[in-house]
Amino acid sequence: MKSGKKRRNGVEVLIAEDSPTQAEKLRYLLEEHGCTVVTAPDGKQALAAARRRKPTLVISDVMMPELDGYGLCKAIKSDERLKDIPVMLVTSLSESQDVIRGLECGADNFIRKPYEGRYLLARIEQLLMNLELRKNQKMQMGVEIELGGRKHFITAERQQILDLLISTYEQAVHINTELKLREQELTHSNTSLAAMFRIAEGLNKATTQRTVCENALERALDLPGVRAGWISILEESGNFAMLASRNVPPALMQPGALEGPCLCRRKLLAGELDSMTNILECERLQQAQGDTQGLRFHASVPIWIGEQALGVMNLVGSERGLFSEEDAGNLCAVGNQLGIALARARLNERLAGRTAELQSINSELESFSYSVSHDLRAPLRHIEGYVAMLVEDAEGRLSAEAQRYLKVIVEASRHMGELIDDLLAFSRMGRVEMRETRVELNALVREAIHDLEMATRGRNIVWTIPSLPTATGDRAMLKQALANLLGNAVKYTRPRDPAQIEMGCAGEEDGQLVLFVRDNGVGFDMQYVDKLFGVFQRLHRADEFEGTGIGLANVRRIITRHGGRVWAEGKTGEGAAFYFTLKPLAAEQPE
Repeated sequence: MKSGKKRRNGVEVLIAEDSPTQAEKLRYLLEEHGCTVVTAPDGKQALAAARRRKPTLVISDVMMPELDGYGLCKAIKSDERLKDIPVMLVTSLSESQDVIRGLECGADNFIRKPYEGRYLLARIEQLLMNLELRKNQKMQMGVEIELGGRKHFITAERQQILDLLISTYEQAVHINTELKLREQELTHSNTSLAAMFRIAEGLNKATTQRTVCENALERALDLPGVRAGWISILEESGNFAMLASRNVPPALMQPGALEGPCLCRRKLLAGELDSMTNILECERLQQAQGDTQGLRFHASVPIWIGEQALGVMNLVGSERGLFSEEDAGNLCAVGNQLGIALARARLNERLAGRTAELQSINSELESFSYSVSHDLRAPLRHIEGYVAMLVEDAEGRLSAEAQRYLKVIVEASRHMGELIDDLLAFSRMGRVEMRETRVELNALVREAIHDLEMATRGRNIVWTIPSLPTATGDRAMLKQALANLLGNAVKYTRPRDPAQIEMGCAGEEDGQLVLFVRDNGVGFDMQYVDKLFGVFQRLHRADEFEGTGIGLANVRRIITRHGGRVWAEGKTGEGAAFYFTLKPLAAEQPE
């Protein structure tokens, strides 16, 4: 138990409080206003202190060890020497029973915690003023009160009952006022959070930097007090570009009014704008000539990602200090989301530009390859024609060596013609319009095998082709792809007797059918698998297996255009398997 210094006004206050922090806080407040203070950590020690030296006033917490606040009050009011001491109970006043227990123990006043210092001092002053009045009105009275479904008979002085009930009423009014303020704050907070959520929602729908800023600013105007705004982005040159503005007053619509440095931009460049800042006076609005529509203040929200500052969003209003500290934290997070959306939009814009550039290059390459292939046909026809005429005119007069030379020229011309035909087909495959329809793969495979009749005549081939599912795609393109895959299987199994070729469905992958063509042919080394689908890429010598090296490249192009993928597995001398995915018929798509 500790005693404070005496003050000149002679008011001695006994504090019963088990929390040292709360006791010290209350002691400091009372001593600052001239009171002498004694503290006790529980009701039992407080009662002993009061009996040793009678205080002017007792302030007691309700919840304490040994003896609680109600018990202390009742003990004081039961003591003839102490009963005229006013007792103020510090309580949460959360239930109606708190009032009844206060009346029953004879308490003079309530103060609800947490309390404001000035409110507590006003209560003390009121109690001390009523002290003399109560000395002259020592009339006991009995009152029957029904509260919380129970009846209570209270016997106490009339003024004591009146003081306690008035203090309870004041507390109720105070609570109601606080609740109204909390309700207003909650409404404000909900409005702000809803607007910030809409800002974040709008960012996800934007694909360019300008639409990101426009969407964010449009929704930011829903924030309480915000009437206008603009967003400027820091460019690589160090200058700022205005990407969006809303409701800008006429005074700032003059040429150059929103250009150049200002306080918030200087802070951003200096690294001092690392959180939302309420700018009391907008520099631009102060210097503007013309109608500002009453707008003077703005909040600056940094737009950032990681450690990089991307720009600033200024939200303008007519009230000083637009946002609270809580709003400031939320807006800073919005600035980060805005920065992420801008970075994503920049990437999308670069990718879109790069994609358009690549599409243009591919289109030019395809046009070039088509033109070159077409133009090569004429000189090739001349070569073949003149060789034929030379053979006819010089029949019987050419040596065997010369005839061999002419034969090489003819074969080379024929191979060149095949290359040109394949190259033209490959070029057309990238340009032809797709016509998706129902494709019966069983029928398509039968047609492809029938077209291979010349290559399979006299061969011992075991075909294993179970019933295949129905797919969705361009029938002509898919027939070309199957012809290439099955043709390769026939070609590369020539050394096998019997040759075994299988086609089937291996299941599903991401909602697509996984189909395969497998053989027991010569196979390939998996370290060269990446070369298989390239144009003019071949893993075998031309004198072993004929071909131009375009077939599998065509397969990949066809399957890719159908939204699928193609890959291969193989082993030298043990055969190969080629897999590809296709969309199933809509009714057969997995759930």
